[in-house]
Amino acid sequence: MMLKDKPRQIKSNYSPKVNPLKSKLLEKAKDIINNSSIVIFTKYQKENISLKATDLVKYNLDIEEVGGDIKVIRNSILKIALEESNLKDLAPKMRGALIINYTKSDPIALAKKLNEIIQYFKKEKNIKEDIPEVVFGVLNGKVISANEIKTLATLPPKEVLLAQLLGTMKAPVTNFAVVLKNILNKLVWALNAVKDKKEGK
Repeated sequence: MMLKDKPRQIKSNYSPKVNPLKSKLLEKAKDIINNSSIVIFTKYQKENISLKATDLVKYNLDIEEVGGDIKVIRNSILKIALEESNLKDLAPKMRGALIINYTKSDPIALAKKLNEIIQYFKKEKNIKEDIPEVVFGVLNGKVISANEIKTLATLPPKEVLLAQLLGTMKAPVTNFAVVLKNILNKLVWALNAVKDKKEGK
């Protein structure tokens, strides 16, 4: 005689248990995605190539030099973080061994440093592939491709860009100053002319 399956009883006040560690990692992932000037996702492991622990230590130290940081978080958690950050289109791309590279300061500096790291490992390991491999990124909330990140790495540093911007602003300001000076000279000439007329000169 077979026992009948008992229906599963659901308590009215039941709430699923949330793993505290998973919850903490999810909040960290969301904070990185939403509060960084740039987030770059890279693969550190491929079919025949993988960065060793010592490589990752150097990698991390190099990223810290430009005010950035790296994090390895499970893809399942990253998918949720992206979905909850209105970046659900990126969730399916969370595949393989990924590193999150991020900074709250200069995005160009981080892109440049990543490019330097890639070139360093290519030279040291004598391989033709990029390792780590840039997959995609998020720049100020906007999704950018690997090619756009590489283009970002070719731009001048932020300080140089600011200097160039100030240089372009300087010319109009100088022209404005010249025009203003001419107007003031004309005004002074007109006032002097009125004064001379009153005095009967």
